[in-house]
Amino acid sequence: MEEHTPKFGDLVIGEISKISPFGAYCKLLEYNNLETFLPLREISSGWIKNIHEFLHINQRVVCKVIYIDKSKGTIDVSLKKVTPRDAKIKINKYTLEKRSEVIIQQALKMTNLEGRKVEIINSILQEFPNYTSFLSKLSDSGEPIKGSSVPVALQEEILRLIQSSRKKKEYKVSYILTLSTYDPKSSIDSIKQSLSDAESKTGCGIYYISSPRYHISAEADNYLNAEEKIKKALSIIKTELKGFDIEMEKEKVKKDKEDIISEL
Repeated sequence: MEEHTPKFGDLVIGEISKISPFGAYCKLLEYNNLETFLPLREISSGWIKNIHEFLHINQRVVCKVIYIDKSKGTIDVSLKKVTPRDAKIKINKYTLEKRSEVIIQQALKMTNLEGRKVEIINSILQEFPNYTSFLSKLSDSGEPIKGSSVPVALQEEILRLIQSSRKKKEYKVSYILTLSTYDPKSSIDSIKQSLSDAESKTGCGIYYISSPRYHISAEADNYLNAEEKIKKALSIIKTELKGFDIEMEKEKVKKDKEDIISEL
């Protein structure tokens, strides 16, 4: 939902459009590219020797509105008055709102209601503060919202799009497996067979790194079940490779970004 102008103290997302020795101009993405000025002193708390070390054209920044002159139609914003946490929250909200808008646009097209787009969008924004709130309410209810003037067919299509976009979350755990032995009778074939058995019987993924190290990982609907798969795989390996020294060290796994629809 785009308003005409921001209010004093609002956090806004701007795109740098022009840079001068005295500051920068930025267009506010949520306010129909309304132009605002970012004074040099509001870019950073420290001394700025070269403004281009802090800003570049088309860079997106989260700023705070610090001055509004209605008579001149000018707005000043500050970059240094925005904390990293507030900037992250603002960007996440903006991204979620834009993606919610895309889902609504897709649903309008799929239900052949594009001809009523203005009317329907107005209805949504009269009943809800923004697109995200509308989709959140719809997703939580799991069925068309009673009493809403938004067409039922559109609501049903939005629900279908949300469900088809929502992926089942998988949790992954990984370990570095070290296999070593001083038994000359042990062969590489016995190791391969043991690891192959562990993979096929538990669903774990195991691959060679470099002797004597292997990578083993498991995925499941929760961490406990993933860890249980690892334990079963380790039990199989220990049973089949008696006489081996077996060690495992947990590997840190980067978390994937949450599916945006799951936040609705």
